[in-house]
Amino acid sequence: LLMGTVFLGVGIYVLLSKGDTHDRLGKMLPAGLSPTLVMLAMVISVPPVCGLIGAIAGILYNVAEGSAPDAGLGSPNLVFTAVVLGLVALVALMWLLLARRKPGAVAFTVLTAFAALFGWFLPLLASWR
Repeated sequence: LLMGTVFLGVGIYVLLSKGDTHDRLGKMLPAGLSPTLVMLAMVISVPPVCGLIGAIAGILYNVAEGSAPDAGLGSPNLVFTAVVLGLVALVALMWLLLARRKPGAVAFTVLTAFAALFGWFLPLLASWR
């Protein structure tokens, strides 16, 4: 849920930093579907989706903890943290290759938050008993 909060905060920043987002979104949507409704649906759906991603990451952490419980990189489970960092690196590489513009501070913020929350914070909370 914390990742959902970060994602919504960054999303709101992106929407407010570009004044014509509402107009451009209105032109792309089919008739009868307003940009306000789409944005409201995103605000309502992002936290549960990120919570579901967190639950899946927790299940994967339990599997990784059982099969490779070694600590490393400041995390209780080196394998899980390395996999999360690899996933973040893969997404960053895909973004660099596919995006028309270079990712800026917004992409860096989201990817860093994802790596920190799922790579280190989740294992530390799971081992904190």
